[in-house]
Amino acid sequence: MWLPLLALAALIWLAWIARAGLLVARIFQIEEYEASRLIHWSRQRTWLVPRALQAGLLATCLAAAVTAIIPSATRLPVLAGGWCAGLAMLHVLWRSPAAKKPLVYTPRARRLLGAAAVLAVLAAAVLLVAVYAAPFGISAILVIGVLLASPALAVTFILGGNTALKPVETRVRVGFVRKARAKLEQIGPTVVGVAGSYGKTSTKHITARFLQTHAETLPTPKSFNTLMGITRTINDNLERKHRIFVVEMDAYGPGEIESMCDLVRPAIAVVTSVGPQHLERFKTVSAIAAAIYELVASLPREAPAVIYAGDADSAGLADRAAAEGHRVIRYGLEGLGCGPLDVTAGGVVITDGLTRFTFRWEAQGISEQVAIPLLGEHNILNVSAALVVTQLLGGSIASAVEAARSLEPVPNRLQLIRGAGGVTIIDDSYNANPVGMHNGLKVLAQMDARARILVTPGMVELGTVEDSENQRLGEHAAQVCDRVLLVGAVHTRPILAGLHAAGFSGDRIHVMETLDEVTATLRTVLQPGDVVLFANDLPDTYLELE
Repeated sequence: MWLPLLALAALIWLAWIARAGLLVARIFQIEEYEASRLIHWSRQRTWLVPRALQAGLLATCLAAAVTAIIPSATRLPVLAGGWCAGLAMLHVLWRSPAAKKPLVYTPRARRLLGAAAVLAVLAAAVLLVAVYAAPFGISAILVIGVLLASPALAVTFILGGNTALKPVETRVRVGFVRKARAKLEQIGPTVVGVAGSYGKTSTKHITARFLQTHAETLPTPKSFNTLMGITRTINDNLERKHRIFVVEMDAYGPGEIESMCDLVRPAIAVVTSVGPQHLERFKTVSAIAAAIYELVASLPREAPAVIYAGDADSAGLADRAAAEGHRVIRYGLEGLGCGPLDVTAGGVVITDGLTRFTFRWEAQGISEQVAIPLLGEHNILNVSAALVVTQLLGGSIASAVEAARSLEPVPNRLQLIRGAGGVTIIDDSYNANPVGMHNGLKVLAQMDARARILVTPGMVELGTVEDSENQRLGEHAAQVCDRVLLVGAVHTRPILAGLHAAGFSGDRIHVMETLDEVTATLRTVLQPGDVVLFANDLPDTYLELE
């Protein structure tokens, strides 16, 4: 009669695998279904051996130990009972962290979960038969071993399902791309490609806003900056009325931007920056630059490339593009270019909630006074690039300048929010690169405030420069802030070191693990007139598990 008890244990195990599998699938989806990234995430000790699993293992091992002093006929029932008790403890004590970005049940996600479920059920069936049929000692080892390996097995089932579905997913992707290519050829919009380490999303939206005064323009939405995201935009949103298509492009590896360009065939390239974003994946800044340059390389000869030239790496791409026969327009802040600039923004003044500057393009005889209701030097650069594209496509600079006065910030990117009780929030939670972080601190320093407060988990995916960049962030924050709230004790150690190195008082530093703790702390310290900068918000893949 112990067989039903074993079957119950197998079902309880399957139920936990299902719970864990949903978390794993969510992380896998966030990581763009990249197996190596999921494996990297799953290696953390708090995933492999969470406290709940430790408690379950203890109960199961105690049951196995008891079998050494009881009659052999009752050993398997006791082991099965201990296994059920251990699994029940795992279920009750284990908590999947709250999702900032929930699993989206796309057709691919549903196929993946279905394939993983088949593998898990087969594994449970094999396990049940093996535990029942094997000698008792081996059965005990199997029960304890499988329980211990459960988190790793949840990952294995998801990866196994993904591997099994690869031929299917390839066919699906090819079909979507083929459909999108046919639609592009039929409608024939002028495509503006936007790439860079930072600034590309805001530049895309501003460019589309300016061009809309000239012709019907479609930008890729939100951060749809992968091949499949662009394909989906074309298939779902591109219409005959759209004469211009502004496409944001991002890459986690070589060849990705090239594949996007092969689909959309851009007529104009905008390169906003070259920096250490995703350095962890690319290993070197030169590799990042090469990936971004794939956009320029896809252009027809003599086609225009609008390239930021305010730093050496970006200016190097401009020089390469010019040498390869492209029409290069270098832009940047006046007096801060690495070499001559074709387009400059200077005379920056912030008054009455507006950032005012002079946009000059001497070769075109253009000098315009521009006012934007956006914060930060980088937005001046984003607007400058958008004005250049507007001129290149025959739009009205005057109309674009007028439209600039009503620009709205991209959500979560230096978005100014008037909070309750006279508190001002600067939401910069989607900025995760060094330039964006320091721009945010510059904006915070310019605010008229009773107290300036920074809330941040720091920066990730910066590879070998991650610690040094985070320490530099801490040093800068010490010069600007009256209080700093650090989210995540592990990730923020370099920021803490930077704060201490700059002499920032320890009683004005708060280190916590969750945004709920941040909210509770802010309630106790905020007063009317305070300004709070939320700088970056780490994705679920960096959550600390229990």
